Amino acid sequence: MDTDRDIVLTRISKAYDGQIVLQDLDLRIPDGEITAVMGPSGLGKTTLLKILLGLEDFGGSVSGMEGRKVSAVFQDSRLLPWLTLRQNLELVCGPGCEAEIAEALALMELTDAADKRPSELSGGMQRRGALARALAYGGDTFLLDEPFTGLDEELKDRIAGRLSERWRKEKKTVLFVTHDSAEAAAYADGTVRLQELV
Repeated sequence: MDTDRDIVLTRISKAYDGQIVLQDLDLRIPDGEITAVMGPSGLGKTTLLKILLGLEDFGGSVSGMEGRKVSAVFQDSRLLPWLTLRQNLELVCGPGCEAEIAEALALMELTDAADKRPSELSGGMQRRGALARALAYGGDTFLLDEPFTGLDEELKDRIAGRLSERWRKEKKTVLFVTHDSAEAAAYADGTVRLQELV
């Protein structure tokens, strides 16, 4: 793997109203691999993703994000409530991407829910809808905050297994936040525990 394309965070610091959540964090995210981020609540896992997405100001430096097409899934699924699930996917990938939308919905086992609005979907289905939207958008880098929350174990195994297999085959760079050590062990190439770094 070309380490020149790794994402490198150097001395990252972030505080909210004087409360430090990240301090002098150094981290290398290998290009083309799946990395899990773990740690107790309040240690900056979500903040780390927001920094990488350019949604938070911070101290320190980030390199390796330049030129990447990034897909993100947040803790809140953020599906637009006035659009159907299919329309939510169309919104991010534009016209002419019917095949990509169909594939993403099938991967997430949501084909039969394509024409339902978010209010008609369970929390787990909304979660899978957000993942389907990220897949439809595509890109070489995926930043995912608790992506499998709300899925029962059997469904999570199917969905996460499919995604990790696909991302490894396509050499995507994936960073996902989880509280589940078994999930990290099963689907990630490496795990970062923030309490060891701050």
